[in-house]
Amino acid sequence: MRIAIVCPYYPWPPSFGGVETIVRNVSIELAKRGHEVHVVTTPFDVTTGKQVSDYSVEERGGVIIHKLKPKRIRVGYARVLERLKEKIQQIKPEIVHSHNLHPHLFQLAEWRSKLRYKLVAELHHPAVNLDFFIQKIFLPFTAYLMKRKSSGIDLFLAHTNLEKSWLISKGIKEDAIKVIRPPFISSRLLLHRATATPNKPSLLYVGRIVPKKGLHVLIKALSLVKNINDAELVIAGPAEEKYLRKLQNLTTKLKLETHVKFKGRITEQEKVDLMSSCSIFVCPTLADYHPIVLVEAQALGKPVISTKVGAISEIVIDGKTGLLVKPDQELELANAILILLRNKEFRNTLSRNAKEYAKLFTIEASVRALEDIYGGISTK
Repeated sequence: MRIAIVCPYYPWPPSFGGVETIVRNVSIELAKRGHEVHVVTTPFDVTTGKQVSDYSVEERGGVIIHKLKPKRIRVGYARVLERLKEKIQQIKPEIVHSHNLHPHLFQLAEWRSKLRYKLVAELHHPAVNLDFFIQKIFLPFTAYLMKRKSSGIDLFLAHTNLEKSWLISKGIKEDAIKVIRPPFISSRLLLHRATATPNKPSLLYVGRIVPKKGLHVLIKALSLVKNINDAELVIAGPAEEKYLRKLQNLTTKLKLETHVKFKGRITEQEKVDLMSSCSIFVCPTLADYHPIVLVEAQALGKPVISTKVGAISEIVIDGKTGLLVKPDQELELANAILILLRNKEFRNTLSRNAKEYAKLFTIEASVRALEDIYGGISTK
């Protein structure tokens, strides 16, 4: 089957983001299974908005990647891809799989009948991932447009029941929605063993360093528990410079310089090594959908602490695989950290449960379900 996956960003090393990681992992797994897979994207980094690769066509992991030039104007992360129609005509896909509620989805829905492909839309619940004020202004309009264009979309993929309910509330017919577990991890990750054991309790955050991730709350919480076995916090990932400076200043103000380490951008292997060797993985996000890193950490047998936002409660079982707290509450977050630091037996129980639960989110299982979906809509 010839498949074109359209997403405005791709995780060009050392860049990474949740949606982009899903696109890469799924496209590679589909290619392994014998499909001809094309990813249509741009050479831009999702966090910084800067160009990090060239405009070209290249092959990675058996996937043909087409890097198009985006138009200058963008709304939040949304970009219009130049020459997209020409590229789709060139590829001649049987299936077009569109990611995000961005302008290209409406274009693809418009061209679907003429170019004779089936269109799958995977939106990653846009209502819970609004980093920019302008996104909040435009969301009602884009949701209305989504309903108007829905007849040109063969199927909506939702990762959670929360997202399915949102789609229905926006006028999408229930029988046009399929819920499948998100393809977060490779089954190989479940076999990984820690390369190092921390000498003292270590907390870890890996991900984009932007305000909505709530890292200022985590640093404040650490100031309340730093004396418990001399706990330290490692923060790693691509950063929005202004917010990074704010976090560094806060660290200095709270006299946490010896307790907080900023690693900056890291490779995939460095991410896995950091996760496998930490004591507790913490994701204090203020607004999110279902951060992939939470499942990755659980797959590595790490108890996680996160917040009750988005669909996180559908990927972390509170009290069984991790602990969930209210967002933007440093006292509650500090208490959760204390519970795990002081109770090794409970921490170990969560670790065992987390590793078992993560098996539900493997890329292999999700792609098998996706192949069935592609096959089903192809025959309609």
